[in-house]
Amino acid sequence: MAKKKAARADRSDPKTNKSLAIRTVLGKLPAAKASEVVDAVKKEYGHTISKNMVYMIKTKTNMAADGRVKKTKMGPKNNPITTSALWVDAIKTARHLLQQTGSVANASALLKALAEK
Repeated sequence: MAKKKAARADRSDPKTNKSLAIRTVLGKLPAAKASEVVDAVKKEYGHTISKNMVYMIKTKTNMAADGRVKKTKMGPKNNPITTSALWVDAIKTARHLLQQTGSVANASALLKALAEK
C-alpha cells in the first residue's frame, strides 16, 4: 500500500508551531523568565512546553547565523596592502604624486595635511 503524505502543519501559525509561539512571546516579553514564558505560551496559544525548550529557543535565537567569525569592514584608515598587485598600484600612485608635487617634502606636506582632516 502506498503511504499517505501527512498534512503539513502551517509553520507560520503560532497556534500549531510551539517554537514560533515561544519566539512570539519572547518578542513581546524579552526580559521574561523561562517560567513566565511557559505560562504566557500556555495561556495565549494553549501549548504545554518545558522551560528547557524556552532556553533552547532563546539560545538558538541569540546564536550567530553560521558560526563563522565576521570580518570587520576595513575603511581607508586600516586598509592593508595585502597583495603584490596592490603594492604595484600603490607605488604607481606614489610616483604620480611625486611627479605632481615636485619633491618628497611637498608630497609629505600634502599627505600630512590630508591625514589631519
